[in-house]
Parts: sequence; structure tokens; C-alpha cells
Amino acid sequence: MKKVIVIGGGIIGSVVASSLSDMGIKVYLLEAKYFTYGSTGRSTGSITSQQKHPQLVERAIETRKLIPELKKKFEELGVPFAQRFLDDESPHIAIAFNENDYGELKKFAEIWSNGGAKVEEAYPSKVKELVPWVDENSFYKAFITPNDYKLMPHPFTWANIAAARILGAETYTYEPVTKIEVKDKVIVKTGTGKSFEGDVVVVAAGAKSLEILKLLSENLNVSIKSYYAAGMVSEPFKYEMKPTIRVLKHSYRFTQTVRKEYVATIDNMGSENPRYLTEDSYDFLVKASTITVKLMPQMAYVNILRSWGAYCDYTEDSLPIVGWSPKYGNKIYYIFGFNDYGLSVGPSIANRAAKEIADNVSDPALGYYRPSRK
Repeated sequence: MKKVIVIGGGIIGSVVASSLSDMGIKVYLLEAKYFTYGSTGRSTGSITSQQKHPQLVERAIETRKLIPELKKKFEELGVPFAQRFLDDESPHIAIAFNENDYGELKKFAEIWSNGGAKVEEAYPSKVKELVPWVDENSFYKAFITPNDYKLMPHPFTWANIAAARILGAETYTYEPVTKIEVKDKVIVKTGTGKSFEGDVVVVAAGAKSLEILKLLSENLNVSIKSYYAAGMVSEPFKYEMKPTIRVLKHSYRFTQTVRKEYVATIDNMGSENPRYLTEDSYDFLVKASTITVKLMPQMAYVNILRSWGAYCDYTEDSLPIVGWSPKYGNKIYYIFGFNDYGLSVGPSIANRAAKEIADNVSDPALGYYRPSRK
């Protein structure tokens, strides 16, 4: 039986693990902290076709279709919380504050449309129909992708992990990888002294994948950095806001989660985060609060319960890194560099990547993301 060691217990690693296990592969899933510790657990839960490349739009639409299929599979396996994703339709509203913003946003809207997404241009009055407390005078125009989605990333990740376990996978937390030896077999050693042997290692550790690259002494052609992101969450209210509001220029996102809190995030605060800081940020609170209250003045009276920092792995071309290592061939498989859209495109790409790993074939849909690209 083929054995695969998956490094990273977030949305990407968990889907790879469950998909490989479903294909009869023996999987060892290793997480340095606890499952969903990284960017997965700090996500708003948005699945949107508002991406920077048509190929990513296609993958986001595919993720939207994949969720019900995975839910059905989890139910058949007897995963006890398969219905607790609390998924919901969530039109995404991209805001242009002025005419210049509108010009830039229109270019993105064309990308979304070319990728197969339904896109609607909207005046403030239309946005107000969807979000009644929006100030119509606070922005110029908007574009809406009405067929987007949101779900709870924690239970979705855990459902994949539970499915993988039922299918024979072994999962480990607080096992930071400290050494990887690539020979006939691949040996992975962790900080607790454990050693795992497999045929393939899958690096799906988000921004922490940069540390794994150093362990492997691999230098990829694509530049990748960890950038600081941040979020804040309010007290819960009656669930009445299905749409998600975005201001792409500021990497800003605002929604009401299916747990009923309001969440605002800025996915890239414009500063690198090489130490993977998760502390909150006063600068973020000022920036996110200013945008939120500008658009929705009533939010000035909402109590914020907590805020947090995060780290996202950004590539210079805004595409993820997916495929076999240029240095180690079919021993090491990379799947990281998902910028700020991991939950949108990650599940579909991870599902396809698992098939590549299991069958040692090449999926043309993943050809845009290869580690060897320049």
C-alpha cells in the first residue's frame, strides 16, 4: 500500500488526507500545532469566485459544487458532524468607493466573468436591498457575484479529518517537522522524536511551508512571502446578513458568519510576517473599523469581542504552488501559496492534487500552478 505523509492540518491538508484515504492510500497527517491553527481557523468562511485569474475562478466554482458531494460522503461514512458546516448562499459584493476604484474593479469583474462566474453590476440602491444598513452615499458602484457561498471552516476541516481517520489515516497534532530525509523512502522526523516513513510527502502547511522548503534546501522559481493579516469578531446577533462585502483595494472583507457574529478582516495589511505573528493589531482595528463604519454607520455601536492576527502565504503571481518538487520529483508534492483565497479554491485543488498523487498522473487543470514555473 502506498504511504503518504501530509504536513499541515488546515483546509488543504485535511482535504488531501481525506481524498487520499478514500482512494485506499495510507495517510499520516502531521500538524505542528492543532488542526485549523493557521489561516484556515482565522478565515471568514468565504467561498467566492472573485479571484485574480480566470483559472482560480473556475476552481472556486468547482469548490462550490464539491461541498455537497463531500457532505454526502461524510454522511455515508458516519461522520457525526457532517451537517454542521452550516453552509449558506452568500452573494459577494465588491465595493468601488469612487470612479477610479470602479475602473479597476471592472477589470476584475471581467476576469470573474471570463472564468465562468455570474457577475452583476450594481448601483448603491441595489446593494442596499441586500444589506439594508449600508449607506448609499458612501460608495460609487459595486459588482456582485450572486452565486458565492460561505461555510464554517472549523467543522468542515474536522469533517475531512474524521473521514480520513475512519478510512484508516493516522493523525497527529503538536508534531512540528524538524527533518526530512529523501531516499528510496521519505523519512520525516518531528520535534517530539517521532519518525514517519512514506513513499511521498505532501507539503500543505500554508505559510509554514516556507520552513519546510528550507529543511529540503529547495529554492523555487516563484517568490513567496508570509504577509500579516488580521480580523475581528463581534458579539452575536440575529442572523440576517447573507452577503459578504469586499473592498478589494484594501483586502477588506465583512460578513455575518453562520454563528451569527459579524466579522471584518483585512487579508493583507501590507507588511511581511516572517515570524508568523498572531497578535492583534491596533493599526488593523483602526483601518477595518474606519471602512466598516464608513459603509455601515450603525456598526459603530456594535461591540467587538476580540481581534487576532494571522499570516497568509502570498506568491508574486497570485497563483498557488501545486505539484511535484523540481528537485525531488515524485517524492515531494507541494500544495501551498494560496494567498488569501485558500478556502475558495483550496478544496477543489486539493481534491485534484490527491488524484495526481495517488495515480502519479498529471491534471491539466493544475498546470498553471506548478512549482517549476517562472
